[in-house]
Amino acid sequence: MSEYLKYSENGAIDVNEVEETCPATGFQRVGVCVPVAVTPFAHAGATITKCCGDPIVVAGDTPCAGRKNGVCTFTISQVICVEVPVVFGARAVVGDTFTDCLGASAEDICRNCKEETER
Repeated sequence: MSEYLKYSENGAIDVNEVEETCPATGFQRVGVCVPVAVTPFAHAGATITKCCGDPIVVAGDTPCAGRKNGVCTFTISQVICVEVPVVFGARAVVGDTFTDCLGASAEDICRNCKEETER
C-alpha cells in the first residue's frame, strides 16, 4: 500500500491528511503498424539567365521561329533516399468504474485482508 499526500485546491500540501492507495499497473502487448506514404517533390530554384551573344534586331514584320507560347522541356533524374522518423505510442482511456460492495462493519474487517486474498 502506498501513501500519497493530498493537495489543497491552491496546490499546497495538506500535511494533516494522507490518502491511502493501492496502485495497480496493467500491461498490454500491442503490435503497431502504420502505413507511411512518401511523396517526392521538386521545387525549382531561382533561375539564372545568361545572354548568349548580342541581341538581333530586325526591322519589319519578320515571323519568329518556333511555336507560339511554346515550352522547351528537358529531364533531370536524381536518385534520392528519404529518412522518415516515426514514433509509436499509445494513449490509454479507462471505462466506467464498477463497484461491488462487499460489506461494511464497525469492526476492522480490513485487518486480515492480505491473508484472505492469499488463500
